[in-house]
Amino acid sequence: MRVLSVILLLLTCSISQAQVRDTSNHADSIKYIHSDEVVVTAQRHVTAAQDVPVSIAVVKQEELTSRSTTVIDQALRLIPGVSVTESQVNIRGSSGYGRGVGSRVLFMLDGQPMLSGDNGDIKFDILPMLSIERIEVVKGAGSSLYGSSALGGIINVITRTASDTLAVAATAIGGVYDQPKYDGWRVSQLQNRFASVEAGASGKVFSVGILGTVAVRHNEGYRLGDESDKQSGFLKVDLPVGSMTTLTASALLANEDHGGWLYWKSLSQPLLPSDSLGAVNGKIHSSKANLQASLVSVSETLSHIIHGNVYYTHFLTDASTPNDPLGPHSVAINYMLEYNLNAYLGSLFITAGALRQYQTVRSDLFTDHSGTSYALFGQGEWHLNDLILTFGARADAIGYDSSEWLGRISPKIGASYQLSDEVSLRGSFGTGFRAPAISERYIDQVFSGFPVKPNPTLQPERSYTAEIGGNYRSQYFYLDGAVFYSHFDQLIEPSFVGASIKFLNITQAEISGHEEVVEYYPFGDDRFAARIGYTYVYPKNRVTGNVLEFRPRHLFQGRISSTINDLSASVDFRYISKYESLDSVLIRTVPDGDARVNAYILDARVGYNLQPALHIPMKATFEVQNLLNYYYVEIVGNLAPLRQFSLRLETVL
Repeated sequence: MRVLSVILLLLTCSISQAQVRDTSNHADSIKYIHSDEVVVTAQRHVTAAQDVPVSIAVVKQEELTSRSTTVIDQALRLIPGVSVTESQVNIRGSSGYGRGVGSRVLFMLDGQPMLSGDNGDIKFDILPMLSIERIEVVKGAGSSLYGSSALGGIINVITRTASDTLAVAATAIGGVYDQPKYDGWRVSQLQNRFASVEAGASGKVFSVGILGTVAVRHNEGYRLGDESDKQSGFLKVDLPVGSMTTLTASALLANEDHGGWLYWKSLSQPLLPSDSLGAVNGKIHSSKANLQASLVSVSETLSHIIHGNVYYTHFLTDASTPNDPLGPHSVAINYMLEYNLNAYLGSLFITAGALRQYQTVRSDLFTDHSGTSYALFGQGEWHLNDLILTFGARADAIGYDSSEWLGRISPKIGASYQLSDEVSLRGSFGTGFRAPAISERYIDQVFSGFPVKPNPTLQPERSYTAEIGGNYRSQYFYLDGAVFYSHFDQLIEPSFVGASIKFLNITQAEISGHEEVVEYYPFGDDRFAARIGYTYVYPKNRVTGNVLEFRPRHLFQGRISSTINDLSASVDFRYISKYESLDSVLIRTVPDGDARVNAYILDARVGYNLQPALHIPMKATFEVQNLLNYYYVEIVGNLAPLRQFSLRLETVL
């Protein structure tokens, strides 16, 4: 019997160059992918968007700021085909929900992997939003170039480079949560508040580019015991080393303290935590640090890139009551070194490389363990006039504690065809895999009477993904459509083995569906823009014939935006169909755990350029999130955020 997260539910600790934007007169609407755009994630080098054989979405800095985004995952929720359950990303049904353990989507920062060494999860709070130029999302398996965890897709956060002249930017957001409509739900007579301040500067000292940003956030939460404080800082330096070589180095630090909220007391008291979890008295403290560097050398036909990365994560849990000992903790460090070669040989473009990664974990949850990975990869793109053929593969070897090695080979083929100036077609077949996280293999603890035992024989998950799609681009319209199919083997789930729980390779699954995106620009520019995206997935467990757990079958996103002189306005709407299947043990463990509805989320905002009145480039934006104050759950026993009112001020000096 599967138990999607009896443990995870109880495991509160397992738990291109751009300048700073000018806010004086900038349109809020964002185009999805257009013919003049280039992307880097899908093929590991700069590529025109219409030449990529897979579906890809881009979220630009302007969209992040227009929506007052403070954390990366907020931006992902508005991408067609992407849903976010708490902090777990699901691209076209590839992922369910595992409370942060074992992400099936690879998360990267400037092309370098950023998954924690213990849980293999994504830390979305690591970066101030002013640091980000754009976010690229690849939909579908990507292990042929990127290895483990690119099972269902890739998220690559690309940071800014320094401006040529000194530029300083700052944003401040303040807001409140509305009270619930039902008096019995209220936990306070006051409206809880939230605030965020970010500041950044960039420029060049001689020929050295420097970008620095900081962010401080405080949120009282809309539920009792869900308060959080976050701080983060980012520094990036670009140093020319000769005429054709550049060294780029960056460092980030992030810290978070938040309540131990896990699930509600009951549906009649959804803003109160379960009595036994210490959500009010105990807090979870987490910190992250990352140092990375890239040395890029470019000639007329060759480029050599060396990446290096050290990523540190740590969490510590307070005692549930004052007399109890401290809760679980974990310290994990990832070390990565990679060499990448790009060669242009007439009509053939070659990408090849090698990687070594090492991770250490020190934890009372998983004891002490280490992991080592080696990889070789290569890809060729054959340009035949309007047709581009792509073929490649990657070989990975993964070892745990130097006692056992697992090997995987991930091939890929694809094609894109420029049928006309406006129409392009694409098709691809690729494979993905995910090696088990150290937490899944080696956890050895007792949670609320459930003994959780290690399973050092756990094997990697694997996927096969095929897609056929195409798009049409003009001055007024952008249309994109795709049909896709994914086959999954050896999916990892926590399961009962006798009286204990283990993570096992038990699920065989297949997911099929289609996705459509339509954009309309009636004036041929950003004065008015409309976009809709619809994704249908049918996620089937091939063993039982049932629908896979925690996968919405229907996703719809819509956006209308307009900018007229100094006034801008936009409206976003999301529809997420309710989960058709949930973990049976989980919904029995959580009071009213089966409560769920379709989600209808409406956000609206209006902005005004204050420069004519204040004589400084400043913009004010008033926003209402969840305008309808609609009540729904993203995960079992967790009411989604109530209606929020906020005011954002942003300036560039």
